[in-house]
Amino acid sequence: MKYFELIENAVALVCEDPASDTTDDYYERAAYILGTFVSQSAEYDNRYRITKGEDTVTHAITLFVDSERDFALSDVFIPIAVHYLAAMLVLEENEEMSEKFFSLYTDGLSSLLASLSTVEPITDRYSLLTQ
Repeated sequence: MKYFELIENAVALVCEDPASDTTDDYYERAAYILGTFVSQSAEYDNRYRITKGEDTVTHAITLFVDSERDFALSDVFIPIAVHYLAAMLVLEENEEMSEKFFSLYTDGLSSLLASLSTVEPITDRYSLLTQ
């Protein structure tokens, strides 16, 4: 999926027409917001890839994304990114809507991270359990 598709989805979620000229500001800011999201989520993406048996990826730390390029993270991060972007786009103009989208973002990320947790056996480092 291309970044511009994520941006269009987020703009539509905040009840704006993605094709309208009035959303130019959203598109401009979205490239920076998504750059920050990708940079902050790169570690989580690699944890996800390891859990799924995939090779890890070296993500460049960037503050800006090219909207014509492919989304750099695994597809499971797409709805999380869209909710984050929607929350950040309306942060100043509609705090209540922003909070709802931010809650969806944190819930999605928390659920994903919880699914990545691995249970490891307790090691008896000091031989206290075997007597």
